[in-house]
Amino acid sequence: MPEPRAASEPLLATRALSRNFGGLAAVREVSIELHKGELHAVIGPNGAGKSTLVNLLSGHLMPTAGTIELDGRDVTGEPAWRMAQLGIGRSFQRTNLLAALSALENVRLSAQAVAGLPLTRLLRDAKRQTELVDAAFRALQRVGLATSAHRQSGLLSHGEQRQLEIAMTLAGNPRVLLLDEPLAGMGPEEGERFTHLLKDLAREHAILLIE
Repeated sequence: MPEPRAASEPLLATRALSRNFGGLAAVREVSIELHKGELHAVIGPNGAGKSTLVNLLSGHLMPTAGTIELDGRDVTGEPAWRMAQLGIGRSFQRTNLLAALSALENVRLSAQAVAGLPLTRLLRDAKRQTELVDAAFRALQRVGLATSAHRQSGLLSHGEQRQLEIAMTLAGNPRVLLLDEPLAGMGPEEGERFTHLLKDLAREHAILLIE
C-alpha cells in the first residue's frame, strides 16, 4: 500500500489504458496514478498482463485505447527512447547486461543511450564523456555498488546484477521507475537488501513494481 501523501498532481497517470492482441485483451481499461514518494506493486499470475502494462507505460508498446500522461502532458504513443528522455526509467524481467563489460561501463552506456549521444560525438567531446562517467559512478553509489564499479558485470552475483540494472536505469535521471520483477531469483538476504533500496528510492521517485 502507498504511504499517505499530500494532494498533488501525479507524475504518471493512465486513463482507461487498454491493449489488445487480436481478440485477447491483455490490458483492459487500466487507470492508475503514480506520485513521487510512492511505491505501488502490481501483483498477478503469469499471463495476467503485468509486463504488457509496463511495456505500454515505457513506450515499448502502443496502446489500443486510452491515454498516458506524464506531468499532465499527453505522451500516448511516444516511442521508448523518447519516454526515457522524458523521465521514464524501466528495468526488464530478465537481466539485460553486457556481461563482458564492467559495471561502470554498463551504466555509462545506459546514460549515453538516454542522452542520445552517438559514439562519434562522444569521442570528440571529452567533457561530455567525463560527465557521463561521473553520472554513472553516482548511480552505482546510489545502489551500493561503488566498490564494484570496475568489476566485470558477468561476475557479479545475481542480486548485484539486479542492483546494477537499477543503476543503469538511474543513470538516465528518471522521475518514474518501472521495475519488472526485480526480486526474481533472489535469496532472503539479497531480497531484504534490495527491498530496503527500493523503499529508499521511493523517496525520490514514483515507482511501479511488477511482482
